[in-house]
Amino acid sequence: MNKYMWIVLKKELKDTFRDKKTIISSILIPILIFPILALVIGSGSSDFIGEGNEAIDIAIVDEGESELYDYLDKNEMINILDVDDKDEALAELDVKAIVKIGKNFDKSIKDGESGDIEILYDQTSMKSDVASSKLNGIINGYSQSITLKRLSELGVDPEILKPINIQMKTVSVEQEDDGMGLMILSMILPMLLAIWSAVGGLGAAVDLGAGEKERQTLEPLLTTKANRLSLLLGKYFAVVIAGLMGTIAALIGFGIASKIDPTFTGSGAILTIESIIVIALLCLGLALIFGAIELAISFYARNFKEAQTYSAPITIIAMIPAYFTMYLDGKAIPDHYFHIPVVNVIAIIKQAIVSVFNIKDILIVSGWTVIYIVVALTFTVRMFRKESVIFRN
Repeated sequence: MNKYMWIVLKKELKDTFRDKKTIISSILIPILIFPILALVIGSGSSDFIGEGNEAIDIAIVDEGESELYDYLDKNEMINILDVDDKDEALAELDVKAIVKIGKNFDKSIKDGESGDIEILYDQTSMKSDVASSKLNGIINGYSQSITLKRLSELGVDPEILKPINIQMKTVSVEQEDDGMGLMILSMILPMLLAIWSAVGGLGAAVDLGAGEKERQTLEPLLTTKANRLSLLLGKYFAVVIAGLMGTIAALIGFGIASKIDPTFTGSGAILTIESIIVIALLCLGLALIFGAIELAISFYARNFKEAQTYSAPITIIAMIPAYFTMYLDGKAIPDHYFHIPVVNVIAIIKQAIVSVFNIKDILIVSGWTVIYIVVALTFTVRMFRKESVIFRN
C-alpha cells in the first residue's frame, strides 16, 4: 500500500459520499427500511392480536335447544348473531364460524355417550380460521366440564386423568427471555448482515468503474503517476468501506426498529463481545469478496446502466443463501454447510449469536473466505489490466 493508493482512496471516498444517490441508497435507505417494517408489521400484528382478544361473531344451528347453546351464549368471548342466511353470512365474514348442534345432543350427553357438533369455517380466511380455533378451545372446555361431572358421579378423582406432571426447565445459560430473543435474532440478523455486506457497496462499485467510464474520467486517471494496482486498490477499498457503512447503517436501522417495536426482534437479546468481534470480521470478509466482484463487473460494463443490469444477480446471489439458512439452528449446523460460499459465513454468524465458538468451524470458514477474497481480487486485477476491458465501448 503506497501513498498513491491512499490518495486514490481519499478521492474516491469523497466523490462517493458527495453523491446524493450513494447517501440515499447506502445509508439512508438501510437506516429507514427496518423502522418502517417494524411500524408496518407492528401495526398489522397489533390489529390481529387486538381482534383475537375480542368476542367472535358466530351463528348457531341448534335443533334441540341444547345446554351447549346456553353455555356459548353466556361466554364473554362468544357473540351469537341471528342471521337469516348463515352460509352467506359466513361467506361474507359477517360471522366467523357456524356451530351446528344435533337434535339429540343433550340426550347423548345424559346417556353417557358422545354428542356430535359441527363447526363450519372458511379456511381461506385468517380471521375465520383463528375464530374456529378459539371456538374449538371453548367447546373443549365445555367437554372437559362434562367429563369432570361424570367422574364425580362415579366417585372417581379427576386428577387420575393426569398421571404425569410435566415441568419445563431450560438448560441454556441464558435466561428464558434472553434465549427467546437470541433465537429470533439468529433468524433475522444473519440474513440482514449477509445481504447488506454483499450489496452495500454495489452503488459505489458501479459508479467507480462504469460511472467513470461513462463520464470519461477514467482515462485521465490512468495517465497519472499512480500505477494500475494502486488505482484499483484505492477504488476497491472505497467500495469495501461503502459496503461496511451500508451494513452499519442497516444495523442502526435494525436497532431503531427494535426500540420502536420490541417484538420485532424478541426481548432480552444481547450479544457478547466475542460474538460481535466474530460477526464483524465475517461481515468484513463478505464485503471484501463481493466488493471485488462488483468492481470487476463495473469495469467490464460499457456504461452505468449496463453495470446495473450485470450487477442485479449479485443481490439474488446474496439473498438465496440468506433465506435458505433463515431457520437453521445455530447449535445444530451440519458440517458441509461450512464449505458452501456465503452459507458458511451465515452459519458462523448464527453460531456466534447463540455463543457457540467452534474453532475448527471458524478456521474452515476463515480459510475459505481468504481463498474467495484472493480469487475475486485476482480476477478483478486482471480485468483492470486489460485494455480491451477498460476501453470497452
